[in-house]
Amino acid sequence: MRAAKVGAFFTTYLICVKLKPMGATILLILAAITFAGITGANDGASLIALNLSSKSFPPLVGLVALTVAIVLGPFILGTAVATTLAVGLTKFSASSGGESALLAALGVTVAVMLFFTRLHLPSSVTQALTGSIIGIGLGLGLPVDGNTVARVILILIAAPLAAGLVGTLTAALFERLRTSGSMRHRLGRLQAYSFGAQCVAYAANDSQKMIAVCAIAFGLASHGHVDTTLPMQLLIGGAFFVGTCVGVAGLGGRLAKLLPAHPLHGISAGFASAPVVFISALAGSPVSMAQAQTSALVGAEVVINNYRRVRWQQASKIILVWFTTLPTAVVLAAVVGWLMR
Repeated sequence: MRAAKVGAFFTTYLICVKLKPMGATILLILAAITFAGITGANDGASLIALNLSSKSFPPLVGLVALTVAIVLGPFILGTAVATTLAVGLTKFSASSGGESALLAALGVTVAVMLFFTRLHLPSSVTQALTGSIIGIGLGLGLPVDGNTVARVILILIAAPLAAGLVGTLTAALFERLRTSGSMRHRLGRLQAYSFGAQCVAYAANDSQKMIAVCAIAFGLASHGHVDTTLPMQLLIGGAFFVGTCVGVAGLGGRLAKLLPAHPLHGISAGFASAPVVFISALAGSPVSMAQAQTSALVGAEVVINNYRRVRWQQASKIILVWFTTLPTAVVLAAVVGWLMR
């Protein structure tokens, strides 16, 4: 998370030292690009690390495929999730200090991530950003859509549970095929298909937090909808690519702490988490791909080996973070927003 630390100091510097009305837009764009890099160091590294157990394709090939999906995805799959984050939860444009509010939300997001990282707990960028946007809106007295907030929180909680259930069923199917011998020599191909499904789902949902932030910075979030452009997507993709390269080295061991690595775990988790995350995107609700994958991994392990093989102490820490990240971000951002009045 060294990249996250650099991003935290950079964002705090922008907010506290350099933020001036005439330069707020430029500073917001720089902060948005930095946020895309931090997202790569967290989300992109997790996605790549999960698939390192298979030798079916080199990590660089997987990263290029994921980056291409992020760049082109919104033009094919839409920007429903980005619209929810940018204009559905809190109306930043309803205030003349909307740029300052978003910068503050980004600062709180990174601060919450660093807080949990200091406690050696995995952090969720999606939950931290969602909570920060809600909290800043409440603190500044901006319009906050209660119905949208309730729907988003409900799906954020339900998605990992659904992924765990689907992971159990998917692993049971693959285990049956493996024992019958019909999966012999097919693991590599299945791994590629699984990763491809994850790339599409991530582009449709989790990656759109970067689009939401950049769309506000570039003035593309208005009239209740978020638009994007190819130059902006290339900028996001480039920052994400660099951030993933920085963060991938430190995240492989984090998954290993949860359960032993096996190609079938990653395949089952990919096929289980991708549809859950994609369906959530159809509802316009941001969902953490990393959380869905983790749940699916646990479900797969229970079927493939035994529930005793799951390191439940580590799993309980992850679950604790799921239920505390968003409330922590909401409270901290609300205080920051109140102080900014």
